[in-house]
Parts: sequence; structure tokens; C-alpha cells
Amino acid sequence: MRKLTVRERVLLLLLAVIALVSGYVLLFYLPTTQRLESLNTQIAQSQELTAQLDARLASQQQMEKKLAQLSEQGAQVPYMPDYDNLQAVMVELHTILAGCQEYSLSFQSEQGENHVVSRRVSIPFTCSSYEQAKDILQKLHDSALRGLLGDMQLSQLENGTVKVSVTMTFFEYQAAEPAQEET
Repeated sequence: MRKLTVRERVLLLLLAVIALVSGYVLLFYLPTTQRLESLNTQIAQSQELTAQLDARLASQQQMEKKLAQLSEQGAQVPYMPDYDNLQAVMVELHTILAGCQEYSLSFQSEQGENHVVSRRVSIPFTCSSYEQAKDILQKLHDSALRGLLGDMQLSQLENGTVKVSVTMTFFEYQAAEPAQEET
């Protein structure tokens, strides 16, 4: 066997160094870097989730404080009725609108989110005066059912009657539906 020249030894040493560096990069550095990036992403997501939960907690505590203040003042907090409260909504609206010259109710499709269903109703009605229209709108606002007055238009007709068009959204609580059993 012949002896290696200095040049061949230097090249073999260079090859060994390159192999060691490549092995370090491929087997240690890249996986560690990827793992660190993954962990940093998880930390950022956890911090974002924590911030969201802190905001929710603060909001809930603020609502509970407000409810406690209202109950101390003796104010009656309107409750949110159970889902499919259409009969009670209709009775309430007919009672409030009984003094109108004419009215109609137009129910739009229901929308639900997080166990709260919103039932939107368009209510055009005609009454004899602005004061009566104001009184009816106040009764709608102060209704015992949980609701929110929306778009509103008032116009006085030539004969002195007032035509009002208002949208009201009623809210109802829908408990989680029980899981259906397979038969």
C-alpha cells in the first residue's frame, strides 16, 4: 500500500470536516431549529388564547358586577326566554299594537349563535298621532321579552296619521340539542 501524499491527506481531512459539519447541520441543527420554531408558534398561540380568555373573563366579571348593581337597586332584569317563544312574542306584539289603526307582522328567518337565537320581526303600523307612535315604540323598547329595536322610519301622512316602520329583534335561549340515539 502506498503512502498518501500531503495533498490527499489535506483533502481527506477537508472531507472529514465537511462530513462532520453536514452531519451536525442535518442531524442536530435543523431539527432543533424547526422544533424551536414550532415551540415559539405554540407559545404565541397560547399567549393569544390567554389574552382572549382574559378579555372574556373581564367582560364576564363586568357583566356580573352590572347584574349585581341592578339587583341591589331593585331593577328587574329581563330574562331570556327559551327557544321557540313565538307564541309569547306574538301575544306581546298584539297587546302593544292593539291601539293602532293598522299593523302587520313579518317574521324573518331565525339566526342562532352560541345557544342564542335571534328572531327578527318587521313591524309596519299606522297610528293617529306622533305621541301614540312614540308611546308604542317605548312599549316595544320596554317589553318584558328580551329584544332590541332596530331600523325605524316615521312619516306623517296628509290626514295627520303617522306611519311607522320598525324592525325588532327578539332573543331566545336554545339549550344544546340532545344527541340523537342510533336505533
